[in-house]
Amino acid sequence: MIELKHLTKIYPSAAGETVALEDVSLEIPDGSVYGVIGLSGAGKSTLVRCINLLERPTSGQVLVDGKDLMTLKKGELNRVRRSIGMIFQGFNLLQQRTAEGNVLFPLELAKVPRAEAKKRAKELLELVGLGERARSYPSQLSGGQKQRVAIARALATEPKYLLCDEATSALDPATTESVLQLLEKINRELGVTIVVITHEMKVAERICTDVAVLDRSRVAEQGKVADVFAFPRSEIAKQLILPGLLRSLSGSGKKLRLVFRGERAAEPVISGLALRLGISVNILFADTRSIGGKAYGQMVIDLPQEEEKAVLVKRHLAEQNITFKEEDL
Repeated sequence: MIELKHLTKIYPSAAGETVALEDVSLEIPDGSVYGVIGLSGAGKSTLVRCINLLERPTSGQVLVDGKDLMTLKKGELNRVRRSIGMIFQGFNLLQQRTAEGNVLFPLELAKVPRAEAKKRAKELLELVGLGERARSYPSQLSGGQKQRVAIARALATEPKYLLCDEATSALDPATTESVLQLLEKINRELGVTIVVITHEMKVAERICTDVAVLDRSRVAEQGKVADVFAFPRSEIAKQLILPGLLRSLSGSGKKLRLVFRGERAAEPVISGLALRLGISVNILFADTRSIGGKAYGQMVIDLPQEEEKAVLVKRHLAEQNITFKEEDL
């Protein structure tokens, strides 16, 4: 497990101090795909670099499997770092090395015997679907292929954790989906815990099991991705997760947000309500998507102004086991 306790990172400058992280505490469970989302400048990339001490926190604790990285000597810290792989938005491949050579690089640094290292590199390139491109140089590869090489390289030392810093931001939608499928496979088959730093809500809802929302260097909220995306509590989470909904709501009157999960996302709830109660309601917003591989839908409706009819609508939804919440968005 990765634990961040009261993490603060301050950058000094001639103009004064810049607080990149302030009192951040997170627990990243083993086996999870943990997302960290937020606007640009919220502190996401600083956070992920603090996990392996590429950026050393100003204060706080970084615990990996119970070891506080802030207290370790260089040799022991390097050993722990081998259990933490990392991939970047810009791939960071060595241009003068082939795909195989890039995967071999961390194994050479770890002084793994050549024959063993080459076998490991071959297996990893096969895993990421690039077995036939082992002798290709980065200039001969597409963006998606470069990122797959970067993933293979990050897995070379058999890490327990994989940090992904905006790993899909430079890729087109189809390539992004293929990379996300690969990350899911790595998490599922190798048991690698993955930390995904992203400003793309579709990436977080597509692959993550848990999520933390950063706002102005602090954690605004955190929890299971299905729960946070269904009922975001903080203003920043609502802005990130429900932008279409926020734009759609206008005027006065009471509003309900209905949430559907699994097969219920396709049910004709509103038409059923109208037929049974004879009450018409105005649909202000509706969408359906996949979160964590499961269907998820949401809808915002205007409640009737008459209190008696509003009570009947809420009672009907409750009887149908529909999750709803009165929102002030």
